[in-house]
Amino acid sequence: FALIFSPRVGCHSTSDDSSAYRLVDKVNSWDKQDHPISHLHLYLGRRGWWDEQQEQAWRESSRKMIILERIYGISGAGELPQVLEVFEQAEREAKPPPHLLFSDVYLEMPPRLRRQREELERHLETYGEHDPLQQFQK
Repeated sequence: FALIFSPRVGCHSTSDDSSAYRLVDKVNSWDKQDHPISHLHLYLGRRGWWDEQQEQAWRESSRKMIILERIYGISGAGELPQVLEVFEQAEREAKPPPHLLFSDVYLEMPPRLRRQREELERHLETYGEHDPLQQFQK
């Protein structure tokens, strides 16, 4: 049995500033010292299911696959090429419309977000031709 607590390190969305209700130092501590992967690594090691030799071999293998894929365009072994293909496919999809940045968190939008949304709208009206708006859904 492994209990792994994984606090959310980032914000819920771009319109959520979690530093307003969470201490930045605490979040950094969670990310650096209490990371769930580190806990899993220790758990597997205590059970004898993983050791430093396996860890080093895995890291080296992973590094080689990433170098082969990213730098030389050669697919490595395992699932990495499939994962990268799915990411690349998702990156080619049209992005959600910019106005959703402001409408996905609050039932009623706070005044500060309303002002930010209006500022974005003015910016896009004035400079939209210079922004990659064709990458976004209408």
